[in-house]
Order: sequence, then structure tokens, then C-alpha cells
Amino acid sequence: MLALLAQAASPDTWYDGWQLAVVTFTALTIVVGWLHRQSKSDRAEMKADIRGVEDRLTANITDLKTELKTDIARVDDRLTASIADLRTELKADITGVEARLATDIAEVRDDLKDLKDRLFDDALGQIARYQWQLAATTPSATSEDSPEPTALAEASTIKEGITQ
Repeated sequence: MLALLAQAASPDTWYDGWQLAVVTFTALTIVVGWLHRQSKSDRAEMKADIRGVEDRLTANITDLKTELKTDIARVDDRLTASIADLRTELKADITGVEARLATDIAEVRDDLKDLKDRLFDDALGQIARYQWQLAATTPSATSEDSPEPTALAEASTIKEGITQ
């Protein structure tokens, strides 16, 4: 090949153009072959780099998934514990409110019973006063015909019927 290049470069054989064409074609073929091999090796390196990047990304995604699952489990556990604590507190609060309400209701019942008894006693007193006034205004009223024992007996019977 070098001999051909040397001949092609010499001024004596410049008339042999076919030798120059062969040498040029050979040189171009060598250069194209070398470029082709370089591009193949570059493609192989690029493919290997892409595979490496894909592998790293896959590993990173797997790690992130694992971390997220762990974080979600941790948060879920904390929320479950918080909900359980809140339920316990609410149950205790509800029990306390129920106890206070039961006490308040019992006090109100007692107050209402006392009020009812006082009102009933006041009504009996009013009835007794009216009967005394009625007996006092009637001319034939004597101590034997006094309506007081009868009225009081009826009032006590009425009171017993109401309280039962």
C-alpha cells in the first residue's frame, strides 16, 4: 500500500491515475472501516451506559418504594395508636358526662318531687282554709259538723294516690 502511495506521489508516474484512484479508494475504505468500528464501539458503550443508568434508576425506584412503604406503615401505626387513644379518652369523657347527667337528673327529680309535695301541701292548705271560711260563714256550723277532718282525710287520700 505504501509502495502504491509512493508511486502515486512521484512525479514520474503521475500519468497512471488509476493507481491514484486505487490508493485513494483503499485509504477511504480504511478510514470508513475505522469510523464504522468506532461508531459500533461508541454505540455499545452508549447501550452499556444506558443499561447502567436504567439499572441504577430501577434500584433507586425500588429503594424509594421500600422507604415509602416503611413510612406509610409507620404513619399508619401512629394514626392507629392516636385513634385508639382518642377513643379511650372519648369513652372516659362520655362516661364522666353520663355520670354527671345521671346525678343531675336525680337531683332534678328530687327537686321536682319536693316542689310537687310543697305545691300539694299548699293546695291542701288552701282547701282547708276555704273549708274553714265556708264553715265559718254557715250559721249551723259547730265543732261536730266541722268539715276539717273530712277534708283532711280526703286530701291525704288524694296525696297518697298521686305519689303512688
